[in-house]
Amino acid sequence: MIVMRHPQDDLLIIYALVLLAQDHKTTQREEEALNLAAEIADQHGLTVTDATAHLEL
Repeated sequence: MIVMRHPQDDLLIIYALVLLAQDHKTTQREEEALNLAAEIADQHGLTVTDATAHLEL
């Protein structure tokens, strides 16, 4: 099943993954979280840094 998310939702997911990565420095979980964040950001033509900058908190 394909779930369509609003782009703003993806920005929140990316931000949450970055926070998770920060909480798990130097672990496999950090790498996995950052890789997933990068994949989601790339779907929108963004880097993780760009995506978090676009987030409207």
